[in-house]
Amino acid sequence: MTPLEIQSLTKWYGSVRGIEDVSFDIQQGEIFGYLGPNGSGKTTTIRCIMGLLKPGNGSVRVFGKSVRHGMATGHNRIGYLPGDFRILGALKGERALDVLASLGDGGKAKNKRLELAERLGLNLKRRIWTLSKGNRQKVGIIYAFQHEPEILILDEPTSGLDPLISQVVLDLIRQAADNSATVMLSSHDLAEVSAVCGRAAILRQGRIVELSHISDIVSERESQLKIWFVEGTDVPDVPDVPVERLAGVRQIERNGQMLHIAYHGRIDAVLKWLAQFPISRIKTHETSLEEAFMQYYDVTADKGEGKQS
Repeated sequence: MTPLEIQSLTKWYGSVRGIEDVSFDIQQGEIFGYLGPNGSGKTTTIRCIMGLLKPGNGSVRVFGKSVRHGMATGHNRIGYLPGDFRILGALKGERALDVLASLGDGGKAKNKRLELAERLGLNLKRRIWTLSKGNRQKVGIIYAFQHEPEILILDEPTSGLDPLISQVVLDLIRQAADNSATVMLSSHDLAEVSAVCGRAAILRQGRIVELSHISDIVSERESQLKIWFVEGTDVPDVPDVPVERLAGVRQIERNGQMLHIAYHGRIDAVLKWLAQFPISRIKTHETSLEEAFMQYYDVTADKGEGKQS
């Protein structure tokens, strides 16, 4: 059974699209990235999954059961960290987490809570209102993980955290998946998604515009190559790239004996063309997920679409 399935999910806010025709599933033990800038529809999707919003069309199934608006479908088996996590400030951290644990299976949460607090460096004896933004975020992370859920839905989990603690959180995510948890990681931090996720969906203005393995998303984007030609040879000038013969290749710059080009797909044809010239060195530039993401948005930007929630 697939733990989390979303099919043709659509939510409009009046005349403004939140999400439209969103479909994906996440398998047991998988860490799935849900990518998009702020306002692209990530949180709208998550709120529909949690039953907090009523979609206009489509369906969500959790552990094979249909999610209904206002019904806590499988919530005792889900760890949820909202992007705007808040809790009553007068409570101490341990008491706040007790209250939250009681909403699900609170019996096994206490021991795990102490372990998590130690790893995150959080003093549970302090009242919530005295905590910094980063420490309040740690309370939210413990809330999501403390009952060792089978599904984790995390909306910007490292927001407000310093780099060291962010790495601890990513380690917790990896360990949960190793223990067969299903993880949905919603983020605009592409480095953390690239570090832990196998597959990802890219959301733009409420629609999924790419859903693939991280490696495929990166490889499909434009890559770059710099070539330095040997000076004092039979090649008096750096050659122009025959773009009419090399599909998907464009010339970025010619500077002295250096040629800078960009290409899509396989590099075979480019290397065969270069083989006829005396070359001093070649420098490749591996495309990162962030660069692939930005190139995708630059290429597919569609003006005139409404603002998203």
